[in-house]
Amino acid sequence: MANFQTFSQGRLFVHILSTQQFQTRHISIKLARPMVREAVTSTAVLPYLWMEGTREFPSALAIVNRADDLFGAVLRTGIGKRGNLHVVEAYGGVPEESGLEGASGLFERVQELVLQLVTDPLTENNAFPKASVDREKALHRKRIESIYDDKIAYAMERCMEELGKGEASGLARLGYLEDVDRLSPDELWKVQQRLLGEADIHVYMVGNISDPKAASDRVFEQVQSKLGSTSTRGQEAFTVSPLAYRTGEVRRVEEMQEVNQGKLNLAFRTHVAYQDPVYPALLVANGVLGGFPHSKLFINVREKASLAYYASSRLDGLTGVVAIQTGIDPANYEKALSIVLDQVKVIQQGNVSEEELAFTKNGIRNQYLQALDQPMSIADVHFSGVLTGVNREIPDLLKQIESVQKDDVVQAAQTLKEDTVYFLGNREVTTHG
Repeated sequence: MANFQTFSQGRLFVHILSTQQFQTRHISIKLARPMVREAVTSTAVLPYLWMEGTREFPSALAIVNRADDLFGAVLRTGIGKRGNLHVVEAYGGVPEESGLEGASGLFERVQELVLQLVTDPLTENNAFPKASVDREKALHRKRIESIYDDKIAYAMERCMEELGKGEASGLARLGYLEDVDRLSPDELWKVQQRLLGEADIHVYMVGNISDPKAASDRVFEQVQSKLGSTSTRGQEAFTVSPLAYRTGEVRRVEEMQEVNQGKLNLAFRTHVAYQDPVYPALLVANGVLGGFPHSKLFINVREKASLAYYASSRLDGLTGVVAIQTGIDPANYEKALSIVLDQVKVIQQGNVSEEELAFTKNGIRNQYLQALDQPMSIADVHFSGVLTGVNREIPDLLKQIESVQKDDVVQAAQTLKEDTVYFLGNREVTTHG
């Protein structure tokens, strides 16, 4: 499979994967800048306001009708988080125009519409329209509250918040309820202008794009016509680094709610992330620990000991954090915590079978092969490389994973340092350490 070609001017980057693999074309615009507490909630609302209208298509209905006219183009916006960076995104996807009658230039029209969402949203008296702001504030409250209602997601978010306390990585992706009422049309418009003026802008294009250089030149021209020059900047491109080890005792937090099933989450810092040569081995180590049904957490905590309703782990490749999540009977807290920690220790001590290693490699391989069938998943993998300064195309990463040996897994597992234990139960809130 062909690799991405990247073209750049200052803080504007265009990444193009020219391929005939898909019967569709895709464009994604990602604006990335460091998260700060005072702007996290207002920034998180912006992509939803974009879908309220643009100057040319001044309502949500007008945008939907325009997308329908463009052969049913798929449009969406959203907010993401990559380590310490907030990533605001707009996406457009359309059928491959070469196979459609009357569709010549379709992708360019969708590209223009997506750029309008980002750079030319609907305004009223040099601010976002009050009606749009009021509507999105109400919806954003529900978005934040929905995490509270999903206790598995809530426990993971709280664990990561405690892990990153005092660091940008600990800020909530969607922001905070206490900020929502204070948001105003004027303030949100100022945050929009700062975002466009300060963020790195990454434009991803995937599909049958015959002349990537010409396509990138068109993006440069379009963006600069909206924003002015993006060719200079005062700093290097924003990047993400693994979280450093934290000194002091393990942070232990217990929180009480009206829940029947307890949520026991643990977070480990490794100081190893996507750009590190050890990363492929850490990916396999996490798989052996809790990435699959054959993994140690699932077999030993859930199946053999019957201490958990679910038990798994995941690796954040950008921060180097390994997070474990389990659902337990609150009465089994101490037993469950002990056996979960034991699973980390046994890997660190070399207890990894060849069967576990083979099954894990195969499972990871299947996950990445599935990603190769999804255009935006391919783009997301590439974006991780952009943010860390290491180009890891999926075929290359698969070769590196296949070469990982048992000793590599053990050494990678030894980088795990317990940082945070978070328990959501039905007992009185207590904080330790």
